[in-house]
Amino acid sequence: EVKVEVVLPEKEREKEELSPNGKASPLAYKANGTTRHYHHEERPIGLNPYTNPKDIVEASVCHVKDLENGQMREVDLGCGKALLIKQNGEYYAMGHKCPHYGAPLVKGVLSRGRVRCPWHGACFNIATGDIEDFPGLDGLPKFQVKIEKERVYIRASKQALQSQRRTKVMAKCIALSNYSTAITNILIIGAGPAGLVCAETLRQEGFSDRIVMCTTEKYLPYDRSKLSKVVNVDTKNKTVVFKDGFRMEYNKLLIATGSTIEHVKGILAQVLTSFILHSPKTLKCKGKELDNVFTIRTPEDANRVVKLASNRNVVIVGASFLGMEVAGYLCEKAHSVSVVELENIPFKKFLGEKVGLAIMKVTII
Repeated sequence: EVKVEVVLPEKEREKEELSPNGKASPLAYKANGTTRHYHHEERPIGLNPYTNPKDIVEASVCHVKDLENGQMREVDLGCGKALLIKQNGEYYAMGHKCPHYGAPLVKGVLSRGRVRCPWHGACFNIATGDIEDFPGLDGLPKFQVKIEKERVYIRASKQALQSQRRTKVMAKCIALSNYSTAITNILIIGAGPAGLVCAETLRQEGFSDRIVMCTTEKYLPYDRSKLSKVVNVDTKNKTVVFKDGFRMEYNKLLIATGSTIEHVKGILAQVLTSFILHSPKTLKCKGKELDNVFTIRTPEDANRVVKLASNRNVVIVGASFLGMEVAGYLCEKAHSVSVVELENIPFKKFLGEKVGLAIMKVTII
């Protein structure tokens, strides 16, 4: 098991606790490091993206009549692109790519002050750039817009145009030396998207106490749900016992192990098994034990498949979301890609026949 805990070094922590002007930071914590949240007026002020003149670009991108209400346009500022939006007579400018997987947001849906990603449905507020619906973790950079002589101008940071993402300011863990390694305020079992979002949201909301994430993976959290081998959860005494015998006490517990939870005993077992599936299905046909037959669960699995698939014939069993994404990715790398599925149209039950047929046009079935 790998227990992931990111701790800021003391010197770096001292730097982070200073505001940009060098005065005391509004990140006021209790001396003993116990949990607390910012009051609204105490929120950390983000760094001004327009303080470095060399990092600024301003460009005229269109005439005011070029965009109707409810329309979006991808515009080029010379050193990067932005998404220009007009809604209710107001202009907004923000990053043009979804920070989740880089989808072009101009092809997404604009509604009620929000843009929804065309690929996986992440939702962003056009006034702030904040992400308001997942998947994804980061928000979008926001750019200044002005109207001059009936021309629309955008003023933006070159760095933000290149990064196309914005991460909220997060609180730092303090007074870590006061803790035993076997005690934590927040214990998160599983380092997939749900666990990661929980940890990031706590820090973004000013939670400064200790957070421990437990996972079987050797990697820092990434976009794939994983399982930490937990053998016992004692909710009465607030303790968790891991497969290697390590025992940890907690104040709050989040179990976010995704679809591979196993070996849980104790009070939570009956509740968990009622809505969490077991390990994914593997092939049960003859030949499943042969070389070059894989179930993709880890980065190593994915990298091995990509390496071996180059200029070869690939067969994918199952037209699930994962299977179809793999098929789409390998189409330009493999000699051929075939998807084997019981249904004649992928996603017919979930997304309908029209969507399934559209997917078939870009993927070899």
